[in-house]
Amino acid sequence: MTLATVPQYDSEQLSDREGHAVVVGAGIAGLVAARVLADAFDTVTVLDRDPLPDEPVVRPGVPQARQIHILWEAGRATLEELFPGYSEALRTAGGVVIDGRRDFYMYSHGDFLAAGSAPFPLYAATRPLYEQVLRRHVSELSGVRLRGNCPFLEYLADDGATSVNGVVVRDDDSEQELAADLVVDATGRTSRTPNWLEKYGYAPPAIDEVHVDLAYSASRIERPADDHRTIGVLAEAPRTRGGAVVPVEDDRWLVNLHGLHGDHPPTDVEESKDFAASLPTPIVKALLDERPRVSEEIAVYPFPSNRRYRYEDLERFPDGLVVVGDAIASFNPIYGQGMSVAALEALLLHHTLATDDRAQVGLRFFDRAADVVEPAWMLATGADFSFPQTDGDRPRGTAFFNWYLDRLLRKAHTDSVLTDAFTRVLSMQQSPTSLLRPGVMWRVLRPSRKDEQSSRREPPHSHVTSHIEDDEMRSSPREGNNSDATGGS
Repeated sequence: MTLATVPQYDSEQLSDREGHAVVVGAGIAGLVAARVLADAFDTVTVLDRDPLPDEPVVRPGVPQARQIHILWEAGRATLEELFPGYSEALRTAGGVVIDGRRDFYMYSHGDFLAAGSAPFPLYAATRPLYEQVLRRHVSELSGVRLRGNCPFLEYLADDGATSVNGVVVRDDDSEQELAADLVVDATGRTSRTPNWLEKYGYAPPAIDEVHVDLAYSASRIERPADDHRTIGVLAEAPRTRGGAVVPVEDDRWLVNLHGLHGDHPPTDVEESKDFAASLPTPIVKALLDERPRVSEEIAVYPFPSNRRYRYEDLERFPDGLVVVGDAIASFNPIYGQGMSVAALEALLLHHTLATDDRAQVGLRFFDRAADVVEPAWMLATGADFSFPQTDGDRPRGTAFFNWYLDRLLRKAHTDSVLTDAFTRVLSMQQSPTSLLRPGVMWRVLRPSRKDEQSSRREPPHSHVTSHIEDDEMRSSPREGNNSDATGGS
């Protein structure tokens, strides 16, 4: 499932609210889960071990918070459904609205992809700002309480551990039990649920793991206020190095450098420039050379592997417990899918709760969530398996899909329709299988023409754009760049 196929949020589906729900983890996945729980329960408590201030600050429990995050259209449209006004609130707080057609440059297979056929919005900000705006919206919901500085210790369960009925937390140096009718584990890759299941006699979920030995870094440089260039030069086999440039609040660019399979970016400023100089386009190095640095700090974050817990395959799971977000699956972060997956999962949790039967919410939700995880997993791990060094559980059909996607991206250097089709997949509006539609396949597989070379896009090396308030860029939920790409010649 992607934005095109996940049923929309419908507040009328849940007419009765009763009971208490607890969300463990106040990141993106936990906050959007709290939103849908607020429709089903009288009270919702969101717990986190970190403080939860009303400022956009980096939290210790989010080690990737200093890195680049971009809100793809699937995530933006879903957040707008769940929190009307979120997109505008993010912009008002300093987030940058990018014209994806004009300002987004994706380098792949030797050149930049052609500009898309129509304007479409991308929303960019720092991770702390995304979270702060979301926390404000959640804190305004009736019956929802955010509790920071409140570490989770253990689940409460009945004698046979057939159901989870609360949590144990540490609050002011003492332990406290919180009873709950439903507990949501949104603790990310540090989730303790698999170990808890095994401890209490359940079969833990099987794990699919794809090892990439990735590390990525972020530097902050000054940006002209009207320059919204957004550049992606992702690592592509056999090139293990990549980079990206994303505009964020306070007239800054975040500059990403990343390297797979041990080819990690340095933390020294001059050495990082040398690393950027090795990329196949000069723009990243040029910006690091030309623009003043906000700080000498280079934040580095390691990511050893994609990881997916197959909760959907379990036959037994305790009542009263659900797992969401990175605690189910975490993907190579250079593709930016995590926030969109979390938002779409929240919609599926909403629809799972919109039934008269609250029994086995977890198992019923996992069946649905697997359909959201699958396309993101297919895209991220498929790309990772283009490197021969990648080790792990290879999805079926990876070799063919990588061959086909390589050809599509090369053709997209001069074909805006193919750029549109790929962008909709990257932004999780449509499934990777949409690239196999007849109209797209014809454009991918047809022989190249000599006149196509003249339509190549001008690179962004010396191009400065100006920000234009354009009605076409103000999209409401699910009205972004979501048209079908089935064009002819």
